[in-house]
Amino acid sequence: MNIQCRPIEVGDYGVVESGHWASADEVAEHIERQGVGSMLAFAGPTFLGQLYLKEYDPDFRDPGGWYGERPWADFSAAQPLDVTGRLLTLGCYHVGAEFQGQGGGTALLTAVVEWFKAESDYEGLLTWACQPGSHKLLATAGQMPHTVYRRFGFRQLKEVRVPLWTEGVTAEEYPDVTEDEPGLLRVMLLAR
Repeated sequence: MNIQCRPIEVGDYGVVESGHWASADEVAEHIERQGVGSMLAFAGPTFLGQLYLKEYDPDFRDPGGWYGERPWADFSAAQPLDVTGRLLTLGCYHVGAEFQGQGGGTALLTAVVEWFKAESDYEGLLTWACQPGSHKLLATAGQMPHTVYRRFGFRQLKEVRVPLWTEGVTAEEYPDVTEDEPGLLRVMLLAR
């Protein structure tokens, strides 16, 4: 599959999956403040997915908790983090179910890393990372395994157990999640 990625534009709101956007105005505000709001992936005219981005704020607490608007930008469970400078957090990979496993998520990550290195004035990219092998849980959480981030040069800052990410997960529903690993997340950083 030939996948092309590009940053979101204000006119994309409501045309592509817009689950974490409140309005086109919010998209415009993020683009203005951050330089990019999210990254979109397409195969020809077909929309494949979106990787949401938000500037890191150590005091940010998602009002909806782990199931809220931007749970992936809430690093409260990992504080304190030994980071400085202006950082951008990588959010949910919203790749359509019919396109999962076809390289869309990796293409989105590649595009964000390339943008970060070439065009941004951020000092780093910060993300939550899940365990490899927990495919259904990874799809639900909207994150990549830490092994994928490591291939892109991310390093682990901290390992944290966040039970709310796996609240209600059962062996029947998620047989690939082992008893000793639910809720284990890693905070990963790619720095300049």
